[in-house]
Amino acid sequence: MKPSTRMVTNTTATYARSILAGGLALFSSRWVLNSLGATDFGLFNVVGSLIVFLMVFNEVMASSASRHFAYAIGQGDINEIHKWFNASLCIHLFLPCVLIAIGWPIAEYVVRNVLNIPPARIDACVLVFRISLISAFVNMVAIPFVAMFNAKQRIVEIAFWTLLHAVLAFILAWKLTSVTYDRLIFYAVGMVAIHFVITSIKISRAIIIFKECRLQLGMWLDKRRFKELLSFATWTSIGRSGGTLRNQGSGILINLYFGPTTNAAYGIANQVSVQAAALSAAMMGAISPELSAREGRGQRLRMLDLATRTCRFGTLLVMVFAIPFIMEVDYILQLWLVNPPKYASALSQLMIVTFIVDKLSAGYMLAVHASGKIIGYQATVGIVLLMTLPLVWLFLTLGLPPASVGIAFVIVQVFCSIGRVIWFRILFEVPLRTWLKKVVLPCLNVATLVFFVTAVSRLTLSPSLTRLLLVCTTGFATMILSSWLFALSKDERKYIITLFRNVVA
Repeated sequence: MKPSTRMVTNTTATYARSILAGGLALFSSRWVLNSLGATDFGLFNVVGSLIVFLMVFNEVMASSASRHFAYAIGQGDINEIHKWFNASLCIHLFLPCVLIAIGWPIAEYVVRNVLNIPPARIDACVLVFRISLISAFVNMVAIPFVAMFNAKQRIVEIAFWTLLHAVLAFILAWKLTSVTYDRLIFYAVGMVAIHFVITSIKISRAIIIFKECRLQLGMWLDKRRFKELLSFATWTSIGRSGGTLRNQGSGILINLYFGPTTNAAYGIANQVSVQAAALSAAMMGAISPELSAREGRGQRLRMLDLATRTCRFGTLLVMVFAIPFIMEVDYILQLWLVNPPKYASALSQLMIVTFIVDKLSAGYMLAVHASGKIIGYQATVGIVLLMTLPLVWLFLTLGLPPASVGIAFVIVQVFCSIGRVIWFRILFEVPLRTWLKKVVLPCLNVATLVFFVTAVSRLTLSPSLTRLLLVCTTGFATMILSSWLFALSKDERKYIITLFRNVVA
């Protein structure tokens, strides 16, 4: 299969999976919120934020492993891929134990003595935290195996397992409505059990279908590869931890200032943003290995061109659903949750805007990772994102409402995207006008037209399912037409026509 065709296939499969899984997750959140209640739902989210250091580790090590696997695949050296896998596996069996040993007592102290938790629920929250650690550990051990799927661009299979995970989580949420004992603990145990089963299947499949995933103890203690993997991960962690600590730290600040009930509103907004991220990740996950493979083959110009297109298409993919959601957020939340938490509407809108701004430069982030020149870039991005926390603290200290947290997110994300573009210019000598001309201007034109058309549609009817369908339909149609006219180049339109003809034929 040609790389371009494979990317289209992978993107289509993961985009479809994201829509289905996102729909299941959002619908089941209504059952979870109603079953747990606003207080326990908020506690579930804030306690989960305490394993942030492990989540950051997961993300950066997965990125490091995928990048080195894909780069070696681009060079066509199977033995080299095998060596990278075994070095990565050794790291992922040892470091999680160290991190959990350090983080466990600290996090339990925070639960018992720092967070704003009703005394009657402290023991349950401690148990939920311990259960969450099990899930995090399993996920860390599985990283090299899952990274091989991504590096080999077996994205369709990953999409299937992710969809199965969503279906099982949906069934668990439905079952939660009839449970008579502690629902918070039941839900935590169920989610970890689902994650353990799906992850075990991924590991087994990787061992069966990839020769590179065979264990070879003689390759484990490879100091050079240890150094490269950990160096890449260390610098990547600065940028990734900025974003993760921004999200989880803001939740803790909301808890301290407003209590667990308001955490429920923030949790709903995060649910919305996670699903938006999943839609965008449909393209990012399919394209990232190809960027690294092109860099490994020495095709720098093709890699840079693909990175710019990723910025544009990633933004458009998010806007297809983001703009109608922003326009109809109040009705959607009422339809979804019946009685949505206060501030959930405004926070959800601002989280979506944050993601749109993020995707304007996301392709450049992938290009920097593919090149391996990440030290200055990650330091810049990480520091900028971490500035969200003092800004959130300032807003809340001044007495601003919880929605001000979303405003802080948007402000900082604008500066983060600008920082990405500047580093892309420094590393690859690509003019700033390329980004403005090929990404910002086309996306701005499309967004303006879609907002205008959906606003007109919204004014024609009172809040109802009919108006929601009208806004979504007109928004989608306008997005397709305006993207074709203003966002696609002549060559891209020719490619789509040719691809369509081949599919029909």
